[in-house]
Amino acid sequence: MRPTDDLREEHRAVELMLEILDSVCTNIESGKSVEQEHLEKLVEFMRIFVDKCHHTKEEAHLFPEMVKREIPGTGELIDSLLKEHNQAREYVGRIEKTVSGKEWDKKGSGIVENSRAYIQLLAQHIEKENNGLFPKADAYLDSGVQKELLDSFERVEDEEIGAGKHEKFHLLLHELKDIYLKSA
Repeated sequence: MRPTDDLREEHRAVELMLEILDSVCTNIESGKSVEQEHLEKLVEFMRIFVDKCHHTKEEAHLFPEMVKREIPGTGELIDSLLKEHNQAREYVGRIEKTVSGKEWDKKGSGIVENSRAYIQLLAQHIEKENNGLFPKADAYLDSGVQKELLDSFERVEDEEIGAGKHEKFHLLLHELKDIYLKSA
């Protein structure tokens, strides 16, 4: 397994979360019931799985390794991806503020507006990484560096988010998928 395979696998989980979040937004917009706890769990997924785990693997390990190796065509791309990570954090902060303050009503405009922007941003971001950055990492990083990156990714999961938390997030996604993506 390559480090990019691990990140792509996480992207699939993030994409499922984005589908669920989109369905939650649709439910809010149409006046259907959405559990406060589900919103809180989605925010936790965004904060812990997406940012603290996935983005940390990229920002603290993959990106610096690629910059250090001066891989052609990655400098501006990485700068752009880092800006998008920060923009995503801003959206999640706004969503979290609305959810935690229980300040949302049936229309949930703050949640919906920021969630839709977050969904759009991350969908494009994942596309950039999967099709722009990761192929370059695969082509230019030798097997020794890739092994070191995988080891560092494992440490991120154990030390940053805690052993077993990754799996719990996957279970959460499947529970929420059964609720919000019934026809999927």
